[in-house]
Amino acid sequence: MKNSGFYKSVIGLLFLTILGSCTKEEIKESNPDIGGTTNLGINTVGNQFYGSLKMGDTYFTTNESIKIASNDDGVLSITAKTNAPVNHPLYRLIPDKYKTATGLSGTFKIKSTSEGIQDFFNKDEKAFTLVKFDAKVGDKYIIKKSDGTFITREVIQRSEKDDYPYGFYDIKVITVEQDSRIPGVSKILYRVNHKFGIVNVEFKMEDGSTNNSYIFSKITN
Repeated sequence: MKNSGFYKSVIGLLFLTILGSCTKEEIKESNPDIGGTTNLGINTVGNQFYGSLKMGDTYFTTNESIKIASNDDGVLSITAKTNAPVNHPLYRLIPDKYKTATGLSGTFKIKSTSEGIQDFFNKDEKAFTLVKFDAKVGDKYIIKKSDGTFITREVIQRSEKDDYPYGFYDIKVITVEQDSRIPGVSKILYRVNHKFGIVNVEFKMEDGSTNNSYIFSKITN
């Protein structure tokens, strides 16, 4: 199996970046750094990505333009411009500055290494661990924002065999859950594979519906 990195769900991550998030307060921070190799094929400047977006039971063609603009020792600046269902309730929550006539446009950062993934999606743009590939069920990653609130992520599942369908493969995944204070969104789930990176981002809505995003990289390891 090829390593297609964390980009498997960049559209879902773009939604999350734009909307922002916070969770119930925790006692203290627990935000380990990630090391490891950053010289990965998937991190190549100019690498482009494609994917699909499923909202409820409906798939949408996103016609996205997503690529790595720069790589600073594994900290990647990624530009994304994509179509989105502009009449969907989730789209209506996005700040106007990120909206286009047909969808979304923005830039975000992610750190990608052989040990794990970090993002900078919080309001302070602070490096925040999304997953460590050696994580155990129950591990938590917590940061405190400048406004005094906390963001908490918890590893809730780890496959012991290849049981998650991904294209033509079944793969192992680590599932990380993040609480949400986004209106209409109850929680956010990330599914991550140590070779393929983030393979799915799922928004569970308060009305019981789900929204999923998948992205595939043109360059893989």
